[in-house]
Amino acid sequence: MLICKPDWITHTDSSQTTKEKKVCIYSVHVHPNGERLATGGLDTKVRIWNTAPVLSEEAEDDPNVHKLLCTMTMHNGAVLCVRWSNTEGRYLASGSDNDNTIIIWELDRSVTRGTVFGSSDVNYESWRPVKYLRGHESDVQDLAWSSDNQYLASCAVDGHVIVWDGLTFDRVKKIDQHGGFVKGVTWDPVGKYLASQSDDNLVKIWRTSDWSLERDIREPFVNAPGTTFFRRLSWAPNGSHIAAANAVNGMQCVAAVISRDNWSSDLSLVGHELPVEVACFNPKLFYFATAESDNSAQPADEQRGSLASVCALGGQDRSISIWVTKYSRPLCVAADVFQNNIYDLAWSPDGRYVVACSQDGTVAFLQLDEELGTPIGDDEMIQLLSKYGYKRKAVTLPETPVQLELEEENATAQKAQSTSRIAMLMGGEQPDTAMPDITKESLAAKSNANANVAKFATSSVDQVKPSSVTIEKSTAQPATTSPSNAASSSNAESSTEPKVDIAKQQKITIGKDGKKRIQPVFVNTRNDNPNGSDNSNLQNNNDFRGGQDVQVNGKVNGSDYDAPGDYLPQGGIPTAVVGTKRKDTEEHSLPDSVKRVDIEQTSALEPLYRPSWIDSAIVPPIVRQSQLRLGVPKVKSVLTHRGEATEPSWVLECQNSSNRDHSKVIYCHKGSPIWVDYVPSSVLQMTGNKNFCAVGCEDGSVVVYSSAGRRLLPPLMLESTPVWMSCSGGWLLALTATGLLYIWDIINETSFLSELSIAPVLQVATVVPTADYTSQPAPTIKDIRIQRNGTPIIITNHGQAFAYHLKMKIWTRICDAWQMLSELWGSGTQNVDADKHPLGWLSRATTSVGHKASSIGHHAKTLARMDHQATSIITLGHIETQLAVAVLLDSPDEYRQWMIYYAKRLATENATERVDELCRWLLGPTYASDSDESNSKIL
Repeated sequence: MLICKPDWITHTDSSQTTKEKKVCIYSVHVHPNGERLATGGLDTKVRIWNTAPVLSEEAEDDPNVHKLLCTMTMHNGAVLCVRWSNTEGRYLASGSDNDNTIIIWELDRSVTRGTVFGSSDVNYESWRPVKYLRGHESDVQDLAWSSDNQYLASCAVDGHVIVWDGLTFDRVKKIDQHGGFVKGVTWDPVGKYLASQSDDNLVKIWRTSDWSLERDIREPFVNAPGTTFFRRLSWAPNGSHIAAANAVNGMQCVAAVISRDNWSSDLSLVGHELPVEVACFNPKLFYFATAESDNSAQPADEQRGSLASVCALGGQDRSISIWVTKYSRPLCVAADVFQNNIYDLAWSPDGRYVVACSQDGTVAFLQLDEELGTPIGDDEMIQLLSKYGYKRKAVTLPETPVQLELEEENATAQKAQSTSRIAMLMGGEQPDTAMPDITKESLAAKSNANANVAKFATSSVDQVKPSSVTIEKSTAQPATTSPSNAASSSNAESSTEPKVDIAKQQKITIGKDGKKRIQPVFVNTRNDNPNGSDNSNLQNNNDFRGGQDVQVNGKVNGSDYDAPGDYLPQGGIPTAVVGTKRKDTEEHSLPDSVKRVDIEQTSALEPLYRPSWIDSAIVPPIVRQSQLRLGVPKVKSVLTHRGEATEPSWVLECQNSSNRDHSKVIYCHKGSPIWVDYVPSSVLQMTGNKNFCAVGCEDGSVVVYSSAGRRLLPPLMLESTPVWMSCSGGWLLALTATGLLYIWDIINETSFLSELSIAPVLQVATVVPTADYTSQPAPTIKDIRIQRNGTPIIITNHGQAFAYHLKMKIWTRICDAWQMLSELWGSGTQNVDADKHPLGWLSRATTSVGHKASSIGHHAKTLARMDHQATSIITLGHIETQLAVAVLLDSPDEYRQWMIYYAKRLATENATERVDELCRWLLGPTYASDSDESNSKIL
């Protein structure tokens, strides 16, 4: 065994006056091709090194062979783990302890050389971040790619294990069943299990089929010490065993060997004096010469010997031990290689050397050429894995282009069917997945064929039954509709019955040639109900896909709103939209007491379930004539609005009378009523904070109270019904049914914004007029809030956020799903305090919106595949937008953070002109003249 410790593989503390100060290296990993080594350290950097100067003396002396290939500086905390993806090593995943973020890096071959911001290091390779994975709430301790790169598993101090999709990097599953810090994860090479180890002295085995718990393994870790920084475990390459760190056998610190057959731990690797931090199996199996002292479970080959796996252990005693499963003693032990704890181990892809890193800031290579036997081939490894159910994915070449198209369409259809079935079983909303065109055509052809057979089989028309699609559409409406909708549903159900009579009354004649002729009868599909209103007809045409909006802090969910208008008056502006369409909730989002009524079994005369609201709100004529109309809240019998998270003890409650002639407003503190008031109209909206509270009424009035119940102002009269109200500090915001926004300063009794139209937010300029002046679906408003400087912010379901520029008097789009392609999408602070960190709050709010945003992001990804420079360009534009938004929303902390991102990015891109302009801009406005008075501070 040869031991080499290259002194040039280091991480240094940039704050020190000298570069001789080495800092801890927490993780190390070898690239699958063996040419690169990745390290992560306390200096918040990820470094990629060339392994050739370590393995070859000639390469080390060659000045053209660069030792440090790349330095990545996008983490804000110590890098605790680095892991290359398997097979090709396309991606490098790194996890940190301060930003709690996982960054996925990819080699950018378009950039050949660059510099590191704030350092003299030169990047001879450019590794750019392609994805930021956020989901952990604390330090990311370990990462592991599955053998086929289908999944990436991460664990953290927050006690959670998160499984990410290895292709899209979407979150697949969050496992939160550990009772302590999770410090190690590893995948079964067969792909059936995932193992995790935590400070609760447990190793948990999870099934990948449903991500449920397979087994808790406790025995080897009952009295294990809690002093280890990591508990990195490893799965044998043949899938037969797991080597788990920080186990105990009596009073001895050992590594436990867990058998896959019964998840028992009968074997222990004994020899370390202090706890074991990391265990790592060699990726290869080797044939060793047979001996009488062998304890191998594998059958021996007379020519090649017995098959065994090799495992390396590193611990707090600063020693590395190499174990072979056929021997009861370690193959070799390297003691006192380091001056401090060993934190990570990594084998080369050929299994001939192992790399270790230590807290003392050094890295050691242990080369084992003579000690190891002959490695087995890939085919033999697959045969061993097949014992546990491993199957190699068969590759079948299509013989014709038609076969290739059919295979792709069949795979898409199967995926859509499986996704819908899983969503239905889980009680969630079925995804809006389109079926391939060929599938639709084949189904239509099959339906037509069946219809033709039926025509030949019957000699007369006996009965016309409504199709299953018609029944499905009629039953898809929620039973908890308004009375007008209930009547419409009943009429819709009964409207299929006259078709049967009409079919029977159709005149049938037989000509001389023996052909049958059926005289058609006109069927009027228009609703002839004289009492029907436009609202009910429009509501029946709505798409009843269930919404996910719930009532939180007085924000009413989608089922509490009437449908917005779906048409424009004949003389209206054809490019305007009607407004936000609020979707009705499905059964799973209704109260438990509400049950879906089977319309097929309910007579048209039987009343459907009457929900908790009293009736639809009466809107003034101006709303029906408006070219922009929003959904109006229904009149509910009881409304409640709770205080903010900082003051949850008070509750504002409103009780609307059944005859809708008055409403009772009650203010409670800690469960006791403080004051009561009556208003002569039904209350639709409520909001409040520690300064004041306000209620919005059906008649368009807004009543403002102090916390003691004193009316601060006479009722404020709006031009139409309020559909949304919110407050922040001394600001009060109201949005009306005609899409006009008002903001008042209640403390100073002044108007800040008045009759501000939100039509630009609803993308009126992008709507194409139709021949009958009907509108296209408009975005849905997901949230409205006021920033502390009075700036209103609106978020839509298209993954977009808008803010009104108070100085320029225009709406600005401050966040867009198009920016999902940015390498820094979702970066910045994760603080959800919208007042102090509005950009961080916007990042979370826009990421959690509906499927419209994902479709916009899909277009961005398509662009990235067509143009490899698109990601870099969009990233730079995203940073510049964030800087401008930070100024607009008065967020100095986030402005400083994004300015650092911007400076680093400009240095990476070598954008000298923008750097020069940025420096001049920081000194003063670039385009200002000498006579202009400019502020010395941006924020």
